[in-house]
Amino acid sequence: MVLFVDAAGAYLDFHNVASLPPHRDTDNPSRFGAPRENAMSLATRRFGAAAALLVAACVLCTAPAWAQNETTGTGMVKTKSAFRWIRPPPARPPPFRRPPPAQTPYVHKVEYTELQILCPQTIDSVTGYPMDDPRCNVPRATVAAGEEALTIRNEFELLNGDVLNVTLEEVDTPENPSRRRLLSIIREEQRTGRVLLATSAELPTPTFRLKSLKSILKGSQKEIYAGKPIDLRTIVYIMDFSSCKLSGWSAPATLTPEKVTSDMLRGASAPTNNLANYYGACSYEKTLFNPDNFLVLGPVPVPCIGGVTPPPRPPRPPRPPPRAGSTISSLSRRNDTYDDWWDLSKYCTASEQQAWERAAEAYAQAIVAQDPNSATGKKLQGILQWRERRRNIYILPPGVKCSWSGYADVTCTSATCSAYVRGYSDTNAMQVIMHEAMHNYGLEHAGRGTLEYGDATDVMGDFNKAGKGLLCPNAPNMYRIGWAKPINEPGVAPFQNATGAWGNLTAANFTTDPWIRGLVIPAQGTRDDNMIVVNVGAQSTRDGAMKATGAQAYYFSYRIKNTTAGGYDSGLTLDFHKKVLVHAYNGIQSERVFGFKSNLLDWGPNFQSRSNTWTSPFLAYNNGLGGGVRLVVQSTSDTQAVVDICRISENGKELSCDDGIDNDCDGLQDNEDPDCQ
Repeated sequence: MVLFVDAAGAYLDFHNVASLPPHRDTDNPSRFGAPRENAMSLATRRFGAAAALLVAACVLCTAPAWAQNETTGTGMVKTKSAFRWIRPPPARPPPFRRPPPAQTPYVHKVEYTELQILCPQTIDSVTGYPMDDPRCNVPRATVAAGEEALTIRNEFELLNGDVLNVTLEEVDTPENPSRRRLLSIIREEQRTGRVLLATSAELPTPTFRLKSLKSILKGSQKEIYAGKPIDLRTIVYIMDFSSCKLSGWSAPATLTPEKVTSDMLRGASAPTNNLANYYGACSYEKTLFNPDNFLVLGPVPVPCIGGVTPPPRPPRPPRPPPRAGSTISSLSRRNDTYDDWWDLSKYCTASEQQAWERAAEAYAQAIVAQDPNSATGKKLQGILQWRERRRNIYILPPGVKCSWSGYADVTCTSATCSAYVRGYSDTNAMQVIMHEAMHNYGLEHAGRGTLEYGDATDVMGDFNKAGKGLLCPNAPNMYRIGWAKPINEPGVAPFQNATGAWGNLTAANFTTDPWIRGLVIPAQGTRDDNMIVVNVGAQSTRDGAMKATGAQAYYFSYRIKNTTAGGYDSGLTLDFHKKVLVHAYNGIQSERVFGFKSNLLDWGPNFQSRSNTWTSPFLAYNNGLGGGVRLVVQSTSDTQAVVDICRISENGKELSCDDGIDNDCDGLQDNEDPDCQ
């Protein structure tokens, strides 16, 4: 029997086609033994059956979306980003022709990025705790991965926590397409001398296809510093998957709430790169990690296998979990039994991540319910009831079936946002956690050229050699979240509310003289106005100002390795000590401007030109905008660098020899320049 639903929601009962009487050939009655006088009644019955099927087809056209493996409803979007550790290349026995290529000890591929649709968060009117909207009917699922995820996020300017109307179509294929991508990555890393950490987990793969979306409620991150310190609320959950009865799936006995608390808060026994110190020092105390708003809980037990009971709805065809031993994770997690199911022993999808989070929230709420009047109960209740961007950090067992080492929400506007860390090492735990925490702030990875993590001057890049020191963000990332700004006019005291506009240079600053000499760049750890930004392709710094096609902003900053344990940039390597850094970055101080990542170009005084001079590519002139930028480092000290900056108007050779201007920025003008002789 097949059930359909009419417009009023009543069930209509149509016989299955297979249950209809068999068709009889009335032209050959002897074949079926049917008398000819029944021909009229048979025709009538055939017409009735056809009419029934026609009505059924019409009902299907207006039936709820679930009847066609589609779901339409309201969901919340989240973009997540991850990285994965890889082992160093094996030593090559002599003789060998060349050493193995130098690479960072972790890898990021765009395939590790995914776009998820989850249930919107609302506040429970009784407890005051955030919860999934009980009216939600969308699945918890990945709807895009890799480049597609980034394209959708950028095109629709989606922040984590934005609420959308979406139509989703189930993806139910017998072969996981991510396996081919994973194999290509493995081959590439083997070719370059790296070996992946042992894992059988697959890359993120969509379980639903996003057919349409419409934004109905945009969140606001409100975490770009605007004059008032931001006081974070944070819960760290130590997760325990021992119910899977697999090696490495229990919370280590030595990993206690007391140890993690000691590691993350400032104290005599804390590592110098504890999370509170990281936030406080790198932000110049603009972001606070207050002990009164921080707790570590656990171990939190999570059932290895389970499911979420669906809300009342018409039945669907049964869709059981994959058979034992299957590695397919792209099957829909919705069936007639469960609205969502998980299996921690096999998968690491949005369904498993939501299972971790539900278990952690239930664990925390149970602690409050058990003793609401205790100091811990009151403190925890206050953190749980905080409605704006509470940080949840999940420390997972090292054996969990995930292809990444760290994973986090990129931006945070909802009541809670998440960062996951697989395993916990005294060597690099704080670097990993700070990296993921800064994703919550909205920062992208810090790269160099084609290396996603190539910038070793930023915790969002290659922090492998930072040890237990602090590796604060680079100048573009510091500017992006409001922790630092361009230099103020000489004479302005440090840490003032001045805008830093004096050190934000455009074409308008070079109209009478191509050279601006004697600019002082303070060491980044000494004050928050500590960079010079130059964009000669822009008319001015005002919003909407004209820009030439291909205009590029360059950030010049100065870094000093701090010898004081726990000091600003105490994790900086000597390679960048007392160096002027050059970054390219076209982002702005906005959560909804996506697609821009900082790129470390060079550092000096000994630049790649083997001199104290760095020169940008030349941008063709257009309406008075464009040209090139030349930076000359005149001196460096323990506290500052002094530089000259010139706008190049003639590329490579002085052509105008009677205008009194050094057009090619070689320090010689007109007849003094050999080009004019």
